[in-house]
Amino acid sequence: MIKIAIRDDDMNFFTKVEDIKVVYKDFNYFPISFAVVPYVLDVSTKGACLDTKGNREPKDVALNTELVNWVKSEVRKGTCDVLLHGINHNYKFAESGVKLAEMEWRDNEPELAERIKTEKDRLSKLFDYPISCFVAPSNKITKYCLNQVAYCGLNFSGIIPIKPNVNFTVQNLANYVKRWVIRAVYNLPYPGVLKYDNHKEVNACILQSYDYLVKLFRFCCKHDYPMVINVHYWYLRDNPLELEKLRKFVMDFAIPRGAIPVRLSDLLN
Repeated sequence: MIKIAIRDDDMNFFTKVEDIKVVYKDFNYFPISFAVVPYVLDVSTKGACLDTKGNREPKDVALNTELVNWVKSEVRKGTCDVLLHGINHNYKFAESGVKLAEMEWRDNEPELAERIKTEKDRLSKLFDYPISCFVAPSNKITKYCLNQVAYCGLNFSGIIPIKPNVNFTVQNLANYVKRWVIRAVYNLPYPGVLKYDNHKEVNACILQSYDYLVKLFRFCCKHDYPMVINVHYWYLRDNPLELEKLRKFVMDFAIPRGAIPVRLSDLLN
């Protein structure tokens, strides 16, 4: 049977434990993979975390001691996964006016690998959990930034870009073509784990319609692929119908059909 994971992005200093508990109270200890922002800034742009609105100074997630203690407790139970989600998730604008995600505007930053490794090690110690996977803010990352992530020994979860962001090797280009063929033929993101020259990678599908989730689940069952769903706790909290759609799919459809709940990191390790 297929393995299924939930990747919840944007856990940060402003995240309230009570919000997390309310959102996932009906998921029966399903392990959630939280992508954590180390030093969050204001990321309250359209479709992003409104909890950070107005924050102009980097806020260290370590200062939210209630959240840290809760995550550590869940880690010990095996019901929590910690992923690294950028450094501050900040957005900047190019001269053309185009909004750039963090792993776009940090392109060619000389000390990027050092900063990523520092946060990987710090959060691993903070949560008493060996972080092994990186999630790019807004699911956008350049080739240079992805190589810095891989240099730090991290795997990756993200969405396939139009322009290849991996090294030009036969294996990497074959993976790139395979992902686009699946998307073109089935109108689905390639859900399997792919091994590149310096990291492993798995896509996370966005929370679309219930029928879309069922279609992807059946595709994964047929081809023995895992399924990863990308959500945001603050969006589920503020949109009860979307939360119910996720709960209904995971708990009433996928689990009764033999889906095995897993942490995203375990898919890649």
